[in-house]
Amino acid sequence: MILWAAIISVLYVISLSNFLLFHTLVELFSVYVAYVIFLIVWKSRDHLENQYLMFIGIAYFFIGGMDLLYTLSYEGMGVFPEIDSNMHTQFWIAARYMESISLLLAPLFLTGYSMESLKKSNRYIKRARFARETFLAYTGITIICLLSIFVFRNFPDSYIEGSGFTFFKMTSEYLISFILLCSLIALYVKRDRFENHVFRLLAASIILTVMGELSLSTYAGANGFFNLMGHYFKILSFYLIYKAIVETGFEDPFSLLFRELKYREEALRQETIFLKDDQGYLYRLLGLKENQFDEKPFVEKVPIDEKGYHSFVQNIEGLIGFRLDENLEPVLMDGSVEEVTGYSKEDFLSHKVKWTELVMPEYLPLFFDNMKKAVSNPALSREIEYKIRRKDGESKWVREVLQKLPERSGTPGQTQGLVRDITRRKVAEETLTKIQEARIKEIHHRIKNNLQVISSLLSLEAEKFVDEKTLEAFRESQNRVISMALIHEELYEGKGTDTINFAVYLRKLTLDLFNSYLVETEKISLKLDLGQVHLGMDTAIPLGIIINELVSNSLKHAFPSGREGEIRISLCRVEDYTSKPDSSGKDRSCQNGNGFRYMLTVTDNGTGFPEEIDFRNPESLGLQLVNILVEQIDGCFELKRDKGTEFMIWFNNPGDEQEN
Repeated sequence: MILWAAIISVLYVISLSNFLLFHTLVELFSVYVAYVIFLIVWKSRDHLENQYLMFIGIAYFFIGGMDLLYTLSYEGMGVFPEIDSNMHTQFWIAARYMESISLLLAPLFLTGYSMESLKKSNRYIKRARFARETFLAYTGITIICLLSIFVFRNFPDSYIEGSGFTFFKMTSEYLISFILLCSLIALYVKRDRFENHVFRLLAASIILTVMGELSLSTYAGANGFFNLMGHYFKILSFYLIYKAIVETGFEDPFSLLFRELKYREEALRQETIFLKDDQGYLYRLLGLKENQFDEKPFVEKVPIDEKGYHSFVQNIEGLIGFRLDENLEPVLMDGSVEEVTGYSKEDFLSHKVKWTELVMPEYLPLFFDNMKKAVSNPALSREIEYKIRRKDGESKWVREVLQKLPERSGTPGQTQGLVRDITRRKVAEETLTKIQEARIKEIHHRIKNNLQVISSLLSLEAEKFVDEKTLEAFRESQNRVISMALIHEELYEGKGTDTINFAVYLRKLTLDLFNSYLVETEKISLKLDLGQVHLGMDTAIPLGIIINELVSNSLKHAFPSGREGEIRISLCRVEDYTSKPDSSGKDRSCQNGNGFRYMLTVTDNGTGFPEEIDFRNPESLGLQLVNILVEQIDGCFELKRDKGTEFMIWFNNPGDEQEN
């Protein structure tokens, strides 16, 4: 606020002595903001879900162009001496109409999410098409305006020498203000699609634009109070829209990202019915509104042959009750036998068809083992799930409950059980699993894209500097971001959603590092000795940054003046793994990697690590990160300075311990 007060004060002083300079500074500021908004939106068009931001960004490119013409054609600038005051004012009116109508139309592109919008197919094509079509539409509108002003001269007169502003110009100012108020209402209706502070910034920008239009409509000379206020309002309105779109939407991309994910989740919940436990965690998909399953006809009542046996299964859909004799042959079957298997119960009771013939071969060992355990221990009931093949070839999932009857039952030696058709539940669970995997993959994909946007922003910002240390700091930050983005890329593209093949990731990471430092592979060779190791994200991300720092240090310091050399990275399991000690990674001895499953070494045969530097208490940010991240993954590391530099890092993967 103090800075802006100072800027306004300086502009006020300038306006008193040189209004032309004041006017030019104000207008060029708005042109600059418009082009910055467009540049960021256009570079992010492939990753930007919010079409409101894309539409506004493209619109402001052309609005900025009209404002630039308006600025350069101002009386006294001398850039376009052939342009009179009428044309100059026409540029202003055309730009303001374009701005107000764009702000009015933009909320129309804030559409809701549905299951259809979650599908990946054609999503990028639609974004690219929307950006291209919007750009072409504004190009056409701008060309029409310029032809109307310069060639056909049919744009309504806005200023007449000796008379001043025309009725059209004055009426347009009020009409533009009205359109802007309508755009504010439209934005308010869709306010739930924005973070609160973003909505407030956009709304305040529109209100200031209206105030600026109304102030300029009462023009009473260059140094008039309302004319000056109109220019101040314009500066503030463009600054606020810059804050809303550039700083909030892109410099803080994760707030936008997770808001988009929130709406995707809501769209999924509208299409799906979930069950949650007491702690709010999702544990079961109850049904899907889309992809309804075929309803089974109500089970036919079956007469009961055995006296005293009350069939509670005959009216329960998809349930079979049975009883087996001492030889495990069926003596009773009741319920939805034909609906589940395609065979009648007489086929089973007459031994024409055996149940084992229905069980799919891969589940037969499980089936026989369950039967054996049930018969050997009457005190316990056994439950398993397996697949059977119906008479018509269709496969079904069933759940079987089996228990041997006790001696006191009156029918000792026999076994009874229930078989329930659970195909719908299994299909629903598989559908839920696929949805959850797709959702997690989408999160990784979106995070990767936004990290790439951050990397691009760092690259753009670095172009402003020539100092080598500053450029190096930007490059190191960019490499750290890329190392994280590669993790999410591997998780998105991999078959699993929890772990990545770290060897594949390391090859990509080191290749990017060598490209980043423009290393000639003929002079510095890279040797990779990598085992097939799969790591969880909580281990992979810190370890990736550690490797990024160590390899970067070697590339920067180990081979001065074009010296040739070799960098070697090795990753493997520790063969003599013993049980994990209770001590923390900070205090744990690294001797022989005791207590760790994995060992990573980063070695170079360069000039060697300086003796005067304590690698455990370094001053450089890179080595500080290495120490912090090794401790974070509960590992430990050592340094050898013989014949170059060798860092040895031992660590565990929490996922392995859970499996054990």
